[in-house]
Amino acid sequence: MSSPSYSTELIPDVLLRRVVLLAGLVATCVGCIMLLLLPIPWPVRSLAAIAWLGINVRDLSIIRAGNRRCDRLRLQHDGDVEIRSRDGCWFRATLVRGSVVLRSIAWLRFENENGQRFAELLCRKRAQSEAWRRLQVIWRHLGAGG
Repeated sequence: MSSPSYSTELIPDVLLRRVVLLAGLVATCVGCIMLLLLPIPWPVRSLAAIAWLGINVRDLSIIRAGNRRCDRLRLQHDGDVEIRSRDGCWFRATLVRGSVVLRSIAWLRFENENGQRFAELLCRKRAQSEAWRRLQVIWRHLGAGG
């Protein structure tokens, strides 16, 4: 007889999603300004700023598209992730490098089977306490196994 799977279900916070996108926009603008102020020839500065802008716009649009698709996520004890789309359908995903879970904040990055990437900023104060506690336990378990 198999034991029931240990998992947690987390609901992304709209405010935290906006914070991530706003921080990304600010970083993009500040980076462009800094690149344009470098003491190097103007064409090189321009190309660097355009490349920086393009990379960041692409990354922010990937995050925004993921936010539009992800309504809820479920993290299993073995690191498997299930994402619920806005229409209520669940699909599988996996955690990818760059995910971090600290005592009061978490940055989770995952990718579905089609290659679409997602990123979620989660905060203990904005999550249900039981779900957050389970996330902490799962994350410790994943760290011990890796």
